[in-house]
Amino acid sequence: MIAFLVLIGIVAVYGQDLTDGHHHHHSCIHNNQQQLKATQVITSVIADMEKDGDGIVEQTEVKTEFVTKYDKDMSGDVSEDEFVKQWHQRYHDEHDFAGYLFHHFDANDDLKLTDSDVVALEKGLDTDGDGRVSVAEFQTYLTNLYTNCVPSHGN
Repeated sequence: MIAFLVLIGIVAVYGQDLTDGHHHHHSCIHNNQQQLKATQVITSVIADMEKDGDGIVEQTEVKTEFVTKYDKDMSGDVSEDEFVKQWHQRYHDEHDFAGYLFHHFDANDDLKLTDSDVVALEKGLDTDGDGRVSVAEFQTYLTNLYTNCVPSHGN
């Protein structure tokens, strides 16, 4: 319960209105072209990321899944457009919802996903303070994004 409360606090801080000139208006209502439920998508995301089955979502696993695989132009970072297209293709969530997710993963709100975003996410998601992000911590984070409309950075 304490971990959940800490996570809610983190989401509240990261979800605050940061008026830095970036305005992202994406729907946080989950729509999926194949009528997949949020839990089904989240299960797929975790299965794609957590390959070694140790119950820990390592930075390298997140980087491989969301930075390396999604960086189609090989620029070293992932633009919103790249992310939305890849997320939609893989998980079938509507483009607008995928954009909403992108802005939550873009921890520093620079409109691209990089290794530094992965590091920042890890720090924010490690709710028990053990220096690692468990599958349960990552799943709680995604579940919150899918089921509770949390404004993204800059809204």
